[in-house]
Amino acid sequence: MPELVAVLDTMDEATAAVARLRREGISRESITTMSSEPLHIEPGDDNHRTSRIPIFAICGGVIGAGFAVLLTVVTSRRVDLVTGGMPIVTPWAFGIIVFELAALGAILATLIRMIFEARLARPGVSEYDQAVADGSVVVILENVSNAHHETARQVLGSHVINPPTST
Repeated sequence: MPELVAVLDTMDEATAAVARLRREGISRESITTMSSEPLHIEPGDDNHRTSRIPIFAICGGVIGAGFAVLLTVVTSRRVDLVTGGMPIVTPWAFGIIVFELAALGAILATLIRMIFEARLARPGVSEYDQAVADGSVVVILENVSNAHHETARQVLGSHVINPPTST
């Protein structure tokens, strides 16, 4: 449950508030921001999470290519084609199938990872969604010590709203 929630009107206000919270000693892991546009806070911060989408795309492509090879080999062997002494499974005949399924695997893996990283499949609707859609920035603080809690209230000022109550 969030300990402190603030709705700020502009991105500049949010950036300044988060920077001040960080200067006051609140860890980046305790601060969550939600906005309708990317909010670039602390570009030099080394603690930011990097995307793993490229790794998933490569793995998806390899899995797709492996599945394509398996599909073409099994299918051509089960059909009992008469080839007049030619090999039943040739790389030239099935290269396009391998290429297309490798591309499909990479695309699907990228899409799934993007949905996961962007947290688009989260259950329910946040009560802050309307504020974010209207262009405001929501700053949520979690796991903040009592000493930092009062400092955070002072930094965020009149923008603090009551956190949601669990039902």
